[in-house]
Amino acid sequence: MFKIRRYVVLLLAITSFLLLILRLYYLQVTKADRYSALASGQHSTARKIEPRRGTIFDSHMEPLAINLDTPSIYLNPREIIAKEETAKALSGTLELEYSLVFEKVSRNKAFLWLKRKIDDDVAETVKSLGLKGIYIISESKRNYPSGNMASHVVGFAGTDNRGLEGIELLFDDMLKGEPGLRSSMRDAKRRTVLFDEKASVPPQNGYDLVLTIDSVIQYIVEEELAQMVKKRKPESASIVVMDPFSGKILALANYPNYDLNEFSKVSRGAMKNRAVTDICEPGSVFKVVTASAVINEKVFGPEDRIYCEKGAYHTRGRILHDYHKYGELSFRDVIAKSSNIGVVKSAQKLGKEKLFGYIEKFGFGKQTGVDLPGEARGISRRPSVWSRSDITTIPIGQGIAVTPLQLVNAVGVIANGGYLKRPYIVDEITGWNGELYRKTVPRTSARVISRDTCEKIKDAMRHVVTDGTGKKANSKLFEVCGKTGTAQMVDPDGGYYEKKYNASFIGFAPKDEPVISMVIIARDPHPVYFGGTVAAPVFKNIAERVLQYLDSNRKDNVKEYNDERGS
Repeated sequence: MFKIRRYVVLLLAITSFLLLILRLYYLQVTKADRYSALASGQHSTARKIEPRRGTIFDSHMEPLAINLDTPSIYLNPREIIAKEETAKALSGTLELEYSLVFEKVSRNKAFLWLKRKIDDDVAETVKSLGLKGIYIISESKRNYPSGNMASHVVGFAGTDNRGLEGIELLFDDMLKGEPGLRSSMRDAKRRTVLFDEKASVPPQNGYDLVLTIDSVIQYIVEEELAQMVKKRKPESASIVVMDPFSGKILALANYPNYDLNEFSKVSRGAMKNRAVTDICEPGSVFKVVTASAVINEKVFGPEDRIYCEKGAYHTRGRILHDYHKYGELSFRDVIAKSSNIGVVKSAQKLGKEKLFGYIEKFGFGKQTGVDLPGEARGISRRPSVWSRSDITTIPIGQGIAVTPLQLVNAVGVIANGGYLKRPYIVDEITGWNGELYRKTVPRTSARVISRDTCEKIKDAMRHVVTDGTGKKANSKLFEVCGKTGTAQMVDPDGGYYEKKYNASFIGFAPKDEPVISMVIIARDPHPVYFGGTVAAPVFKNIAERVLQYLDSNRKDNVKEYNDERGS
């Protein structure tokens, strides 16, 4: 009996030992990777290091978008004992719902964000509460030093520093950089004891952008736009100022605009960059395109006479009217007086196929390629689908839809001697250390019209300002060339609004050596709505201020250069 018991005990011992061996094999061989990872996770950790988002500068290296260090609050609910008291204190200080805070402090987690990127004084108040399990760390927050300046160009980045609008959105991949990792070793209580530099990866900061926007010109444009809005009360408005020779956009402003630091408080409508996203029938400003085609094809010369039917022209099943009852006008006066009849008669002689060819060459019906998001193509139908009456409407800017950016680009063709440029707004992309990554090279399409045609159209546009519908754009300081436009607004439900108009003005200055081209569009201004009354004076004010600024800036640069040479 004793011997049997001894064998049983021995068998049990051998069995237990075998089971132990099998268990050790299972843990150390079969599940080795899993438990090794668990051990590593308990004793080492890698924390994501946020890169610096690139800065956006204007053309003079004044910052339009920067990063600031700002406090964020997170919590470890497992360390919080007095959950109700903690939730009550935090909800009041951080202006959060008590139920939301209590739900977070009650969860079985080691890390939870409570509120990110808060004001410094709020963070100090939280710190003074001395609550267990509540921590404050520094994060990077996007800041816009100039508030609403160039808001539709710059756009904004959200809480996670991801671009959501404007340049911030379109160049997000360049601006955001690449996050890094910092590895550290922890003791049994998960306290950091040392950093593992070899296993750490430094962050790659985002690229900086240098825009073509000149903050001084942008300020002038926004100030004059605000004055126009106050006086004329339009539904919305857009102004674009461009260098006609390079395609650089020097200023772009829309009404309404918004404070980039308060983007969460404004409507989506206020965020729209209407200068590139909104289309409208251009009205009479489009007559310079038709006139350019007519003169370039030698259908009419500036001094050729056209009979304007005393204000009523029966053609293609409709009656075309002029605002004034003109008789015979020179083609130059047809443009200056903005005669619908004279322009349509010249277009009919030119022919729809040739007219459409020039509409395409001037860049209508397609994107300009500007480096801004959301650009509209506009609407330009091929002659094969034109109705019988389209040859009487399209030449005067009806039955075609364009963006303000397309208009300023088109008038730039006349200013620069006949070439269509690609507008652009990002001049340079540089690394955080200042090393140049990319420089934008101006791009030019094929010649649109001859230099001789440009000079003739310039004379006609100058005549618009001195003796035609654009007299309120005339300046005593500079020779301004331009064209007015007053177009009924299209009703989305069909037809046109009876009492809603777009008032516009396009032009450039000075006449002989243009430095800027510009478009101004006011949508539904009142009580007056004529382009010559609403938009032309704004053009004059902006042109005078900008040209004086640029002239002064040029003289200062020359003086600095001469001083450096000792002359």
